[in-house]
Amino acid sequence: MRRAPAIRIALAFSLVALTPASLAQKQDEHSGVISFLVASDIRQSAGVRSSLTDVIDFAAGMKSKPSFIVAVGNVTDSGLSTEYAAFGAAAKHATESGLALYVLPGSRDVSGIAEGKERFARTFGKTYQSFDLNSAHFILLDSTVALRGPGHLEKSELDWLDKDLKRIRQEAPIFVFLYHSVGRQSPSDRPLDNEYDLLSRLKGHNVAAIFTGDAGKDAMWGTNGISMFTSRGVNQGSVYQVLLSQLLVSVDRVTIGPPAKPEHLLSVAAASKLKGSLLRVVWDDPDNPYLERRRPAATLSPRAVADNPDKERAEFRIDSGPWKPLIKDRRDIWSETFPTKDIAIGIHTADVELTTSNDQRDQEELIFEVERDSHEATRRWAINLPGSIQSSPLLDGETLIVSCNDGKLYALNVHNGKKRWVFPAKAAFIASPVLSKGIIYIGSTDRTFYAVEAATGRMKWHVDTPAPILATAACAHGVVCIGTTGAIYGLDVQTGDRRWSYPAEGPFESAAATDGDAFYLCGWDNTCVALDASSGTERWHVKIGAGPHQSPAVASPCVLHGSVYFAAGDGMLHCLNAAHGSETWAKEAPAGEDVISSCSPAACGGSIIVCGEGKLGSVYSFDGATGALLWHVDTGQTIEASGVHPAPNGLSVALMGLRGRTAVLSASNGFRLWGYELGPGNIFSTPAYDGSVVYTTTMADDVQAINGPGVVK
Repeated sequence: MRRAPAIRIALAFSLVALTPASLAQKQDEHSGVISFLVASDIRQSAGVRSSLTDVIDFAAGMKSKPSFIVAVGNVTDSGLSTEYAAFGAAAKHATESGLALYVLPGSRDVSGIAEGKERFARTFGKTYQSFDLNSAHFILLDSTVALRGPGHLEKSELDWLDKDLKRIRQEAPIFVFLYHSVGRQSPSDRPLDNEYDLLSRLKGHNVAAIFTGDAGKDAMWGTNGISMFTSRGVNQGSVYQVLLSQLLVSVDRVTIGPPAKPEHLLSVAAASKLKGSLLRVVWDDPDNPYLERRRPAATLSPRAVADNPDKERAEFRIDSGPWKPLIKDRRDIWSETFPTKDIAIGIHTADVELTTSNDQRDQEELIFEVERDSHEATRRWAINLPGSIQSSPLLDGETLIVSCNDGKLYALNVHNGKKRWVFPAKAAFIASPVLSKGIIYIGSTDRTFYAVEAATGRMKWHVDTPAPILATAACAHGVVCIGTTGAIYGLDVQTGDRRWSYPAEGPFESAAATDGDAFYLCGWDNTCVALDASSGTERWHVKIGAGPHQSPAVASPCVLHGSVYFAAGDGMLHCLNAAHGSETWAKEAPAGEDVISSCSPAACGGSIIVCGEGKLGSVYSFDGATGALLWHVDTGQTIEASGVHPAPNGLSVALMGLRGRTAVLSASNGFRLWGYELGPGNIFSTPAYDGSVVYTTTMADDVQAINGPGVVK
C-alpha cells in the first residue's frame, strides 16, 4: 500500500521532522504491536496552552508509548491562522517526543471562516488520507462542510475511498476516523447526511472500529458489525487508547490526569478470513411511485455460521417515523407491506434494521418515491451533478444556473434538466450566481471572481482576489460588488476593472443587497455597512451583537421601501433606515418558536418573510413598516441558512427544510399550498421559484424541478 504523506505543518512553523507514518513505523517495526491514541475537540486557541500538549505529555509518560495520535476534528477554536500557528507549536512538541500526529478537520475548523478548508489543507497537507502500519489500514476522512455544522462526504472523496478499499486485503483490520458520527440517529437528526454512502462501502471489510468526534460525550455503539466510538473531548480529559497486535484489537477509554485508570471497552480479533453476516435489503415489489402499497424485504446473505436464524428480529421505519416489525416467511426473508396513502408526495427512505442472534445490529436504507396525480405536486425532472450544492440556483428565463462544489457552473434547461453549457473554475463554488444584463457574476474559492456570458457560458473577464470568495455579489450603477476577507470590492461590470474598494475585516459569506443606489453587506466582524454604489463611499455602518456568534453574517440582507432588513445571531430580525442606518425596529420570534438567526429574509409585498432556525421549521411574516407579526406557521422540519423565495406575483413563497422538505406557502397568511419531499441530502440553499415550479439544489448532488399541483410536465 502507498503510505500517506506526512502531516505537513506550514513552513511558518519551522518544523523539520520525520513523517507521522515513518515515526510510527520506526517505533513498531520490530514489536509487531501498534498502540495509538484518539483525541477529539482539542480546540486550540491563540495564546492558550494547547490541550494537545496535555495529550502529548500524557502519551510520552505512558509505560508503553503510543505509535501515534489521531486528532478527530476541532483542532482549532475558530480556524484562525493564529490558532493554527499555536497548534504548530504543540505539533512540534509531539515530534520532539517521538510521537506521530494525524489530524482531520471538524466543524469549528471550517464553519466560521472563509479560508477554513484551504487553511487546514495548507497546514496539514490533505483533508483526507490513508496509510498502512504493520498489517493494519487507517483511513482519515473529511466529513466537514465549509461554513456549516452538519456533515457530508463529497462524491470525489467517496470515489477515492472506493479505490482505497479495493487495495486492502480481506483480513486486514481497518480503522476509520471522521468528525461526524454515523449509525446512531434517525434520518432527521443524522450529523452526516449521507452516512449510508460510507457504511455501504465499508460493508464486507474487516472494519475494527470507527472513531468520531462530534458528540461532546463518551459513547460506544455498533452498526453493521462495526464498533463505533465518540468521546467528550480532550478538554474534558477523555481519550481512547487502542492496542493492536497480530491477534487482537483492544480499545480502552482513558482519563488524562489522575486517576488515569483505563476503562476497557472492546476486545475483538484483529484479522479474520471468515465473513460475518451481511444484510441484504431490496424492494419486494415494482419500483413504481404510484403504488398504493410498498413492501421492503431483508435477509442475511451470507449468514455467519454462528448466527441462529430462529433468534433474529427485524423492523423498519419510514423516514424518521416509529419502528415497526418485519415478518419472516418460509423463504427466510423478512418483509412487510405498508400503505402509501398517508405518506407525503416525494422521495422517502425506508430504514431496515435486523438484529442477529448474536446481537449484531445491521441497518440498510432503501429509497422510494410517492406520487399520485397532477392534483398534487409532481417531479418534473431531477439530475445529479458531480458534487454537492450549497448555493442557491438562479432562474434566467428557460435556463437554470447552478454553481456546484465540484468547481463548475452549470446552465440547465428548465424543461428537462439537460446541460446547455458548463463553465469550469479551479475550486469549489459556494457563492450563488447573480445575473445582470446577460452576464452572470460569481466568485469561487479559487480566489477568483468571474463574469460569464449567460447565453454561451464563455468567460467575459476574471479578477483575482486575495482570499477565497464565499459571498454572493450584487450589481448596481454599472458596478458589481463583492465582499471578501479584508475588503469589499466594486468592479466595473463590463471590464472587471476595480472602480473602488472598501477596507473591511469580514469575512463575508452572505449576499450583498442593493436598492440600485447603494450596496448593503453584513460580515463576521458584526458590522453592517452601506456603500455608495458608484463611488464605494461609506454612507453608514453599524455594529450588531457582541461576538461572532451574534453577528449578522450568515443571513443575507434585503431592501424594501427605504429600509434594510437582516437576521442576526442575536436572535433578532433588524430593520434599519437605508439612508442613515438608524434602527427602526428589531423583533424576535415568539416564545417557544424557532429563533431568528441565520436564514435570509425576503421582501414580499409590504411584508418581510423569514424562517427561524430549529426543529419546528417556523416561518414568520412581519409588517415591513412597523415590525408587527402578521402570521407565523411551523413547517415541521429544521431549516438552516436557507431563505424563502417569493413568486413573481407575490402571492406565495417557496422554501426548503434542511432535510429536504419543500413547502409553498400563501404569502398572505402562511397557509401551506403544497409541498414535496426531496429525499436524503442536507439543504442550505434557497430555491428558485417562478410561481408554478420550484427548482431545488441539495448536498446530495442533485437538482430537481418540482411542478406545483395542476402543472403538466
